[in-house]
Amino acid sequence: NGCSPCAHDPVCDGTISDVRDVVQTINVAFRGQTPMVDADCPRERTDVDCNGFTDILDVVKVVYVAFRAGNPAVEFCNPCP
Repeated sequence: NGCSPCAHDPVCDGTISDVRDVVQTINVAFRGQTPMVDADCPRERTDVDCNGFTDILDVVKVVYVAFRAGNPAVEFCNPCP
């Protein structure tokens, strides 16, 4: 589908949804940090629900996957349609 390996990894450290990804998502959603975008994926890495921006719903989904054993294939959309 053309997605980079960082499509669902906000800090691109090779681990999907860990504490660093939660912090990155919070920083984008609430602290005005510039979101990272992959060249081959038009959406922000932290926009895991693909609604066009990073918000509290993205934070909740990343936390759920990181700390509650949620499945990223179910919780995260495909950012490269």
